[in-house]
Amino acid sequence: MVYGVINLDWWFLEMTAVFFVGALVIGFIYKINETVFVETFIKGANELLSVAFIIGLARGVTILMEDGLISDTLLFYASSFTEGMHKGLFINAMMFVYSGLTFFIPSSSGMAVLTMPIMSPLADTVSLGREHVVNAYLLGIGLFNFINPTGLILASLAMIKVGYDKWLKFVIPLVLILTLLSIIFLTISVYL
Repeated sequence: MVYGVINLDWWFLEMTAVFFVGALVIGFIYKINETVFVETFIKGANELLSVAFIIGLARGVTILMEDGLISDTLLFYASSFTEGMHKGLFINAMMFVYSGLTFFIPSSSGMAVLTMPIMSPLADTVSLGREHVVNAYLLGIGLFNFINPTGLILASLAMIKVGYDKWLKFVIPLVLILTLLSIIFLTISVYL
């Protein structure tokens, strides 16, 4: 699949075919009963359906924002606000914006589809490479996912019977340390 994407211009259709054929090969090698294989395959596809809806919805919002020139308007006003801003301040502000957005958009792929068309060109206004935007995105959503009540934390805590308040007391010091390290990392990376 990696070879196909890099060298043969494969995209979703071809990657889907690779995963499907891979599943069939695994089922054949391990001699999985057809009924069990089909039920397991459907169960796995069913779990991905909500992700597909979120990505589709986010892509629809992105198209509306682009066709309605909303993205251009947001970029215009945001770029006038960030013009002349120091790179270190900008990239750290972006990380905190992504952390905040994670509360409203818990899907990381949906967040990427929705925000990258705005955030990436915005980084151009302060002469930042787009790889820094990706780092701020990953660190921002990663940090907030430790405490995000709209993500998987509440379900995970319920499975192991740990209260959310107890989890917060345990994890907040770690989140603060990781936030400080992330700020240092992002600041150094934009000036190298």
